[in-house]
Order: sequence, then C-alpha cells, then structure tokens
Amino acid sequence: MAVTQQEELPTEPTTRVSELARLSPARAALTLAWPGILEQLVRAGGQTVVFAFVGHLGAVATAAAGAGLQFTFLLFPIFNALSIGTVALVSRRLGEGKRLEAASIVRQSLVLGALLGVASGIGFAAFARPLLDLIGAAPDVAATGAPYLALIGGFNVFQTVSIIGTAAMRAAGDTRTPMVLSVVGSLASLALSYLLIVEAGLGIMGHAYGWTAVSAVFAVVTLALLWRGRAGLSIAGGPWGLFPGTVRSIMSISLPSAAESLLFSLGLIFVGGLVLRFGTEAFAAHQIVIQLETVSFLPCIGFAGAAASLVGHSLGLRDPERAMQVGWAAAKMAVLWTSTIGLLFVLFPALWLSLFTNDPGVVAAGVGSAIIVGLGQPAQAVVFAIGGALRGAGDTRYTLRITAFNWIVVRLPLSVLLGAVFGLGLAGVWIALVADYFVRAALMARRFRSGGWQRLRY
Repeated sequence: MAVTQQEELPTEPTTRVSELARLSPARAALTLAWPGILEQLVRAGGQTVVFAFVGHLGAVATAAAGAGLQFTFLLFPIFNALSIGTVALVSRRLGEGKRLEAASIVRQSLVLGALLGVASGIGFAAFARPLLDLIGAAPDVAATGAPYLALIGGFNVFQTVSIIGTAAMRAAGDTRTPMVLSVVGSLASLALSYLLIVEAGLGIMGHAYGWTAVSAVFAVVTLALLWRGRAGLSIAGGPWGLFPGTVRSIMSISLPSAAESLLFSLGLIFVGGLVLRFGTEAFAAHQIVIQLETVSFLPCIGFAGAAASLVGHSLGLRDPERAMQVGWAAAKMAVLWTSTIGLLFVLFPALWLSLFTNDPGVVAAGVGSAIIVGLGQPAQAVVFAIGGALRGAGDTRYTLRITAFNWIVVRLPLSVLLGAVFGLGLAGVWIALVADYFVRAALMARRFRSGGWQRLRY
C-alpha cells in the first residue's frame, strides 16, 4: 500500500504572511529583498577577496580554481531546483494557512537534497581529473584543479542542505536569518581561506578545506534553526519519510527547473571550454569577469527571491492581482540597482579587473568583456526578477523553454560565431551573453504580463 500524507485543512495564514500582505507591493518586495541583497553582497565580497587570494597565486592557479568551480555549476540542478520547488510550494501553503503541509514539504525537500548531494559528491570525487581533461584544460591546470574539484564537489551535500533550508526560511518570509547566517559564514570562510591559502601556503586547496568546513557548520546550524521554527515554519515533530504525493508536487516544479539549471551549467562548461582555446590569460580573465558579473547580479537575486515568495503568498491568499503587482515592483527596483553597478563597470573596467589580478595580460584580456557586462545590466535585472516571480508561481516549464531556446539559438551559436569565427575572442563570448539577456528578458516579461502562470495549480 502506498504511503500517503493526510491533507491538512486550511486555517489562517501565518503572521508573517499577513504582515507582508498589508504592505504595498513595492514595500513588501523591498522588505524581503534588502536582507537578501546584503546577504549576497557580503557573500560575494568574501568570495571576491578569496578569489583575489587565488588570483595572486598566478594564472595557472586561477585557471585551475575557475575550471573546478565551473563543474560545480553542475550541482545547480540539484540544490537550485529543489529550493525553487520548496519556495513555490511552501510560500503558497503558508498563504493558504497549511503550516503542517508546508513543514512536510521542507522535510522531504531536505531528504531529497541530501540523497542527491551524496550521490553527486561521489561522482565528483571519483571523476575530478577526467572532467577537467574533458574540457581541454592544460595538464598543469588539470593537475592543480583535480583535487580542488574532488573536495569542493565531493562534499557538496552540506551546501545543498543549507540552500534548501534557507530557501524554506525565505518562503516563510524570513530573509533576515539567512542573511545573518551568510554574513557569519562568509567571514569565517574568508578568515580560514586567508590562513590556509596565504599563511599556510596550501594554494587553492586551502580554499577548498576552509569552504568545506564552513559549509558543514552552516548546514548544521540551518537545520537547528528550522527545527526551532522561523516565521511560523518548523520542521520539528513530523515524519521524515517521503510521501509520493508530496514528492510528485515537488518534482513537478523542480524537474523542469533542474533541466533548466543543467542546460545552463552545461552551456557554461561549453563556453568555458571555448574560452580555454583562446589561451590561459583569456581564460583567467574570463573567470574574473564571471566574478564581476556575479557581483552585478547580487541585487537581482535578492529581488528574485522576494518576488518568488510574495507571488507564492499572494496566490495562496487567492489574490492574483497582487501577485502581478509584486512581480513588476521587484523588477523595477532590480533594474535601478543593477544599472548603477553596470555604469561603474563601463566607466572603470580595468580598475575592477586589477582587484583580482596583478597580471597586466589578464587585465587587458578582460577589459572589453567587463564593459559589455555593464551594458547588459537592465536586461539581466528583468531576467532575474521576473524569472523569480514565474518560478514562485511554479511556472518552471515555461522558464525551461525560454532557457533552452536562448542557449541553443542565441548564446551558444553567437559565442562560437563572434568569439571564434569572427575572431573577437573573449569579448565575442560576452557579447553573446548580453544578447541572450535581452532576448530572455523580453520573453519572460511577455509571459508574466499574459498572466498564464496564475492558472497553475499545485
């Protein structure tokens, strides 16, 4: 006989959901977004400083760490997809007043994430060197990067559990606790990386050791806080088994998102392999520009998370009009924030690159790409914020179709055409990325305006 979960009768929405519903759409979006923005800024700041430590070890170390991290993008289909499914379902259930069902969804997402994290970790530990050889890394780059990838990827279960757990907190309307956790974790990771990379002289493995240790502690603390309860959501007291009906609901949202993330990650690896053929300096510059791009879209992540949670709450409250309003409000604020950052990239590209490396060849190779990233900021903001709103409604199949279209029709062909065929090199690859952003922004905005996502039932 199949194991089933008894359906919970709706009660009143949680106090936090009701508080947010009384705010204007813009105020509610900003209330949830600013802790997320600060969290991302601190986290990226810490990662940026650590990457600067690595960058000053030389081009080989920078390329090795970058190549290893590119393969960790393959983990996105696990923790990113499950966190999106968690946010969409938990936020909607809390809006409906179904607290026990929301908690059950979180527990089952955590179990699924842990199982997949362990399985994928074994794969990374076993095949780290062949994976780097696969993308054409030079022998010295592959030899340096293999143990780094084996450790970072092998213990990804801690990061997977943490991301799903903090996503559940955000779904409940608590974005401050994840912010505090990330600030403390980033400072600890920064301190450990300095001690192990610079003082102990362990090279990029120093970062791997520190990152793994901090991730393990972060995961334990996240679970402990969820057990005690955050914003009306607690995972204590319920069963940890997997219920087929709940798993199907999670997977109906998560699987398209997983496919989207996998396609995105494979595309990044393909592009990284293409850039490797432009030379070590170009690839090192590519990794640094990726770090700059990461800094640029940090506000977008905060507004995307806010839009996802608020759209889920609004749909749970049976208020689709408010769901539409909070999505657009988040997108407008994201455009304003990221355009300011983009202007700084356009005006001072060499300055930003020089923060990561003292190699003039690497700086020269990345200047054009940094300017291009700055010009793409408005479109990037719309992609993130409206994409977050659509995923918060569970409309992950449509976002998958958009991503597939853009990678296959826009970004990959243009990367090859502009970068290799027309000889623009690294700059051509980043022109293709910005073109992708503008096309995706137009398609996502059109879908959101249509309101088709409001009719989805989960």
